[in-house]
Amino acid sequence: MTTPLTKNPMPSWIESPYPHVQHSLITFPAKHILLVTINRPEARNCLPVEGTIELGALWKWYDAEPELRCAVFTGAGDKAFCAGMDLKQRLDIIETGEIAHDYPPGQFAGMSNRTGKKPIIVACNGHAHGGGFEAILNADVIFASPNATFALPEVLRGVSALAGALPRVFHLFGNHRAMDLILTGRRLGVQEAKDWGLVKEIVPQEKLLDTAIEYAKLIARLSPDSVIISRLAAREAWETGVSRATMRGQELWAENMLRSENAREGLAAYREKREPRWKRSHL
Repeated sequence: MTTPLTKNPMPSWIESPYPHVQHSLITFPAKHILLVTINRPEARNCLPVEGTIELGALWKWYDAEPELRCAVFTGAGDKAFCAGMDLKQRLDIIETGEIAHDYPPGQFAGMSNRTGKKPIIVACNGHAHGGGFEAILNADVIFASPNATFALPEVLRGVSALAGALPRVFHLFGNHRAMDLILTGRRLGVQEAKDWGLVKEIVPQEKLLDTAIEYAKLIARLSPDSVIISRLAAREAWETGVSRATMRGQELWAENMLRSENAREGLAAYREKREPRWKRSHL
């Protein structure tokens, strides 16, 4: 059954309260799982500057909370995951002459340029345009509903996608597909997005969130140390190139991982033919 769109009480297994969030709903559908839902369906879940600042603080808290291992990110309703920034607010900001704003280091939704250490799975429940697409491009795994579309329409609005999307679409899709998207602002349909390797699976809307949560549970059942370090090594290649990434990941993390309680536990469980009992990560 799909998790209801209501705020759950803080579970007893969470050690520290999450930061104040006004524009999204925070729930905990299972042990070790965080569910974040952008909750502005009347505005196609577009985010004002304040909503992005909130999410930046929330993802930072998620990485630091030792009992959380995987997050799912979605939008309220069945029309849009996130239509990007609040363009009405952006126009107001420009007209005041104060174009700069204090976005978090992760940029739009605290995510479009997020590095972080823990995975975020997206349940894309509709349109992901502008900043919404920029955030999705930096997710770890994406499930999408049949009505999902993806677009960088900034050229249609006299602006540009500068929150992380441009280098990512190039690395993901290659030069010519990237240019097709960013120079025209056209919508990428969900089947095309799957064919291009962006979407893992197209899931009926009524099953989308449950599917993403069950997938997050699979990750949460694994060694949190192994998940963090494997993700780090892969993302270092994504950000910097294969050879440099391999060296840096080994230098920073490999020895600590092999000396960890979870490495011993995983190997002992294999030898003893039992399920491992993972400890919290101290990385």
